[in-house]
Order: sequence, then C-alpha cells, then structure tokens
Amino acid sequence: MKAIITGFLDLDGQQTFIEQLETAVRHEIEEVALRYYNSQPLLEISKAQMKDIQTKLKAAKIKVSVIDTLIKPYDIHSDQKAKIAFEEFQHLVLVANALKVNYLFVRLPIFDQIIENLDLVKKRMEPWINHAARNRKRLIFVPDSHHKANTYAYLFKKMRANHVFVHFDPVYFLNEGESTTTAYRILKKKIFSVSCHDQDYQGRPKLIGYGKTNIISLFKRLLRDRFQGFLFIDNRFQETMLEQPEKKRGFFRNPFSRKKKKDQKEMDQLSKIIFAKDATKNVTYDDILDNQIKVLNVVFKK
Repeated sequence: MKAIITGFLDLDGQQTFIEQLETAVRHEIEEVALRYYNSQPLLEISKAQMKDIQTKLKAAKIKVSVIDTLIKPYDIHSDQKAKIAFEEFQHLVLVANALKVNYLFVRLPIFDQIIENLDLVKKRMEPWINHAARNRKRLIFVPDSHHKANTYAYLFKKMRANHVFVHFDPVYFLNEGESTTTAYRILKKKIFSVSCHDQDYQGRPKLIGYGKTNIISLFKRLLRDRFQGFLFIDNRFQETMLEQPEKKRGFFRNPFSRKKKKDQKEMDQLSKIIFAKDATKNVTYDDILDNQIKVLNVVFKK
C-alpha cells in the first residue's frame, strides 16, 4: 500500500453526502473517509440510507478509506458507558462490513495515568481489539482527551496487537504542548494515517509549512520511513476566516470588527500565497484544498 491522499471533505458535517462526493471528484480524490451521512452520524443511519451511500459511491467510482466511529470517549470507570460504547462499536463494524471498509477511527476512554490504569484500559479495549480482529478490521486510535504520545506508545507496547495503529495529528500534539517531531519518533512504528494541516501558536489554521507544527520536517521523516497509509487533507479554514456571515450594524461598535480585520489580513495572505500572479482574487475552500493537495503530490511524488 502506498501513501493515499484522502479526507472527510464534509466541512465537519456541514456538507451533504453528495456534496462530499462532488468535492472528492473535483479534486480527483479516489477514496473518502466517512463519519456522517447528510450530517447524521453513521451510527444512526437506516438500511435505506446505507443503500443510498452504496449507490452514490458506486456511481461516483469512489471508495471509502476510513470510517470514523465518532464514539465519544467515556469515563473509564463506568461499566455502563463502556458497555454502550462497545455495542455502538459492534454496530459500526457491521456498517464497515457493508461498505467494505477495513479501517476504523476509535478513541481511548478518559483516564489520567496510563501506568496506573493499564489493567483497566486493557479490560475496556481488548473486546474492541478482539472484535476487530475477528472481522478483519484495523483500528486507528485518534488522539483525544489530552492523552500524550507516550500514553499511546506505552499502550501499544503492552497490548502487542498487529492490527492496532494511531492517527498522527501534528496540530493535536502542538496544542498539547508536545514536540511534534518527538511525538512522531515515539509513535512512528504505529502511525497509519496523518492529518496534513498546520496551525500557529494562537490556534489559527495555516497552509502546510506556514504554521508551527514542523510539518515539513514530519513529511521528511515520513518519506525517510517509507510511510504507507492515509494522508488526510482536511483543514480548519472553514471554521475561521472562511465563515464570515454578514451582521447587521447597530449603534454600538461591532465587538467583532477587530477579529474581522485580522481574518481579512489572513485572507489577503492566503491570496498572495495561492494566487501569486493575482493576489486580488478571493480564496475559497476549494482553492485551499487544491493548493494543499498539490503540495502533497509534490512532496510524496504522486
């Protein structure tokens, strides 16, 4: 398996399923990741909706790379919540079977120290791991709940499951105050998917290489280590400067005017980078996606 460019392309559930597929087709992405069907979590879809997904995927000639179960982290000490979460996972394995998907995003329960809670973590996760193995699925743990890179590395060492991996998100580790390159070194043998986005220290999204995650250094390491897995192209620009609904002006000064000016400055900078020959053009989400996909194609020589 080579490195494959993929993504949810759903604007965090804001796009319909057909819009998601249309975005993939426009950008020549052959595999999309799924977590929603028309803003509805896959856990809640009906048989008719499943059939619609299958029909539309076939018509668009697009495969599904990964299913995000969206099962929320729960208090590790709650037997009831653990039971419900596992039942939800079992159902989503059936969904994955129907869509012929082998990779599922999952998340660890909520706990403090991995060493102190190792036995309980294993008790909670072993049924998931065993059920995945019986169904020939691979689990990809998405970092969450402030768990550090060492937490995942220690757990993988103790559980020794060949079909369990981790999703590497440099922005997550940056926000947790960790060195992204150190986190990569600790986890590299278990990384099967990577979020290819960037961010500054203030939490604002940046184009690849223009933020503070050291993502270019990470790409070099991925190439050195002959990475074979999924490259997720989703970003967070739609959450900030690309979403600027018009507000009615009142008598008082708009308290968001300073933010709006900063957003406009960011947009101008994006235009200068993406449209070097015509920086007056307005940047769209499609423009950003196109630019970032081109970067990945150059780096990974697609």
